[in-house]
Amino acid sequence: MSIDNQINQSATSFRFRPVYFMAPLMVLVISLLLTAVYYGRLPSDVAYRFSIDGAPVTYIDAGLITGVLLGVQFLLVLFAFGLAVFLPRLGFFKNNQTDFWVKPGTLLGFMGNIMAVPQLILAYALLDVFVYNVHQIHLLPLWLFAIILIVIAAIVIGIFAIPVFVRAYKTFNGPSASKKE
Repeated sequence: MSIDNQINQSATSFRFRPVYFMAPLMVLVISLLLTAVYYGRLPSDVAYRFSIDGAPVTYIDAGLITGVLLGVQFLLVLFAFGLAVFLPRLGFFKNNQTDFWVKPGTLLGFMGNIMAVPQLILAYALLDVFVYNVHQIHLLPLWLFAIILIVIAAIVIGIFAIPVFVRAYKTFNGPSASKKE
């Protein structure tokens, strides 16, 4: 199957789809559910920074830390939604669909859903604040969670990028490169 046939998609089918920002929306919903479960049980001032031995170092108002962490997640969802709504309307995507090594819809889905990675880190920070201040136990350190999540995201991106690299290689080398004498 040639690249042109594989990416043959009409401009009318290239439109907004909720799946382009579904992962960030799901993370926000999970964060809101965690907030509904834990917020009423929090003290007025909560610990959110800890020393190397796990002792609380800095306290902040429970409403402020919750509002900031949920607010930034909401902004990430809005950004992903904006990508999903406005990028398909750009002439660059509509007019050059056969020039991409990956389907423009797949690219938009990746661009919108990759926002879930920083959002998951924020959701974990929110969960860590909740769990420590309600149950007095620590979860995995935030920095370690972030590294693990970023490594997993890099592996997933690499797995999805392999077909793109293969298509790019075939495009540049083409059938004439295999007939060298």
